[in-house]
Amino acid sequence: MAFNGKCSIESAGINSQDNRVHFYLKADDGSFDWTPFLAKQEHNREVLALALAAITSKSKVVIQSEATTPWAEVWWFDLTK
Repeated sequence: MAFNGKCSIESAGINSQDNRVHFYLKADDGSFDWTPFLAKQEHNREVLALALAAITSKSKVVIQSEATTPWAEVWWFDLTK
């Protein structure tokens, strides 16, 4: 199921095996609860910077993803209030 919405972010990091950025999100609308997602490979740096900014500032993020299953790839990621 595709998702387009606001989320809380708990943590973010880089997988040492494939250098993919991963993060744990909880959808505000209850679609999923602390589920791990992956950034698109070509947006790793930007997504990691936004994820760390959101965690540090206690902000939420807006994402778009084709699925809400664990380790689904997120193709849109941005900060929001």
